[in-house]
Amino acid sequence: MGRNSKGKVRPDGATAPDDAGATDSAASDAASEIAHATVVPSMLRQAWWSLAFWMSFGLLLEGLIGYRIPDYLSDPQRRELLRLAHAHGNVLSLVLLAAALAIGYGRAQPLRMTVVALRIGVVVMPFAFLAAGIWHYANDPGLAIWLVPPAALLVIFGVVGLALQARGREST
Repeated sequence: MGRNSKGKVRPDGATAPDDAGATDSAASDAASEIAHATVVPSMLRQAWWSLAFWMSFGLLLEGLIGYRIPDYLSDPQRRELLRLAHAHGNVLSLVLLAAALAIGYGRAQPLRMTVVALRIGVVVMPFAFLAAGIWHYANDPGLAIWLVPPAALLVIFGVVGLALQARGREST
């Protein structure tokens, strides 16, 4: 029969400590690794596909200017909102890519809701600009523009959450 670090005899002869915290820590580390094994590849996939889409969309906008499409050139409201969709889509794709790499390299271990908020915000914000630019009123953006502020809050929440997690990992 073995004795653990506290001197208690265990019937199975094992010498593992009788500390429940150690097993909880090991279990949470294993769960964290499993979560990161699925989260990081899906974040990378979303970031790369999003970047490809918004870069292609930028090429489409260049084509509309190059071929002097009147519906695009004569409507400054549409031009501005579609440009905002393109710019935000590209930049937020890069933010998502950086977040995925930070998580993948172990620089941050964010909460699930932080990652979900970031991923949703990265999709909703540029598509809100896009929809507001396609369907808009004479001098006002379309109703989809109301989705931009909540999407911005989701992105900010996700980025701040990642920053706090990365800061916490550096201090330990």
